[in-house]
Amino acid sequence: MESVRVSTEIVERIATREGVDPVDLDVPLYEAIDTDALEALTNGPGDRHPRAHLRVRFAFYGYAVTVDGSGSVFIDEQPPGAETDESSREEPVDT
Repeated sequence: MESVRVSTEIVERIATREGVDPVDLDVPLYEAIDTDALEALTNGPGDRHPRAHLRVRFAFYGYAVTVDGSGSVFIDEQPPGAETDESSREEPVDT
């Protein structure tokens, strides 16, 4: 049996939470994250050696989405104004 792509699972689960068909989501997933890279990280040749340390977290459609190295998807409501992308935060620079 063929496994479902991680990106497909994310879209389907969020659409279910929103009560809409996946094609009716206003924003495509690829605008939030590189879906090919996400698939490569979770379904690549390393499947024999799961990437237990891998954890990808990003915001999509008002939800905080986390994908771990095994391809498990966790979706939580994102509080208004919350950031999930650590790299987007400005850090003070010592001069």
